[in-house]
Order: sequence, then C-alpha cells, then structure tokens
Amino acid sequence: MKNWIFDLDGTLVDSFSHYFRSLESIFEEHGKVFSDDLKHSALTDHLRDFFARHLGTDRVEPAFERLQVVSNADAEKIKPFGGMIEILEHLKSRGSRIAIWTNRDHESASLIVKHAGLGSYVDAFVSGTCVSLRKPHPEGLLRIVDQFGCDISQVAMVGDHEYDVSSARDVGAHAVRASWHSYWDVDPCTHAHDQFFDVTSFANWVRERV
Repeated sequence: MKNWIFDLDGTLVDSFSHYFRSLESIFEEHGKVFSDDLKHSALTDHLRDFFARHLGTDRVEPAFERLQVVSNADAEKIKPFGGMIEILEHLKSRGSRIAIWTNRDHESASLIVKHAGLGSYVDAFVSGTCVSLRKPHPEGLLRIVDQFGCDISQVAMVGDHEYDVSSARDVGAHAVRASWHSYWDVDPCTHAHDQFFDVTSFANWVRERV
C-alpha cells in the first residue's frame, strides 16, 4: 500500500471536543441547550439539517456562519492524535503518498492541517467544499485517486465514520476503520477490511505493510 487517504476529524486530529464546545456556545446564543444526547447526530447529520431540526429553519444560516467563525478561531488549538505524526513520517519515508479527504469546509480544514503540522506530509487534499457530492459519495476519494494516477486497489482509506469505509469499499479501496476516539460505538465494523481501536495497533499494522 503506497497510497493512503485519511479522514481528518476523529482520524488524524482530535477535534470533536472543540466542535462540541462550539455547538454549546451557538445553542446558548439561541436560547437552547446542546445536550449530550445530541452529540452523535451532530457528528453524523448534515449540519444545516441538524441546525434546522434543533434551532429552527430561520436560524440555520446565522448558526452556520457563526460555527465557521468559531471553527476557524479554534483551528490552531486542534492537535493530531498521539502517534499519528510518527505514522505519517513512516509512510513518507517509505515513499508513500498521503491525502486528506474530509467533509469539513476547505478554509477551516486548511487551518487545522497547517496548525496541526500535517501540511508537509500531505500530497493531496479534498474538502467538502471542493466537491459537488460529499461523503458518503466517493467523489472526493476518486478525485484523489485520479490525481495520484494509481489503481483504486492500491489505495487504503482510513476514517472513523461508516461513510469513510463504506464509500471506500464500494469503489474497491482498502477500507480501514479508525475507532480510537470515544464518540462512536466500539462494535466491529462490518464494512471495514480492518479496524483498529487505538493508534498504536494501527501504527504496528502500517509498519508491517509499508
């Protein structure tokens, strides 16, 4: 495996705690409470749909714009998961190509990549605002494969969401489920070819193959 595509949030960087604090402040500004039982849907639903359901349709755009501002301000505080930089260094030292494919908007994703020290490892980068169809559609993944000029069977896609692994597997890439944060269920993922519950296990697996 010489071509690696990574999701950003929850896979390369530990950003969800920042995201939840941002939502708490936005909900408070609109006289609402962002409770713990909303966290899962906040990570899985389309954001505008989430705001419409919990804040009201007339508040979607103000809330979305406010989240963009807060997300950009928080970008410099978001760091990679422990051990992740070492994995990227190993891959690059073996001649691998690395890409990021995220549903996050391009501006905040670019800031995170910069401040988290990921930029020097990344050969391609596709955000949710770079494509017509976001995950789970594989448009972004296929765009990276086209840029790399490789066969899809030579690609490993690593992500923490079901969208990441299902879209990768559907088009013939090797699907790896990243389960090293605590916001998803830890049940075995039936769509993934491989699944890891901590970064160390994933790192050992990578070094055996690259």
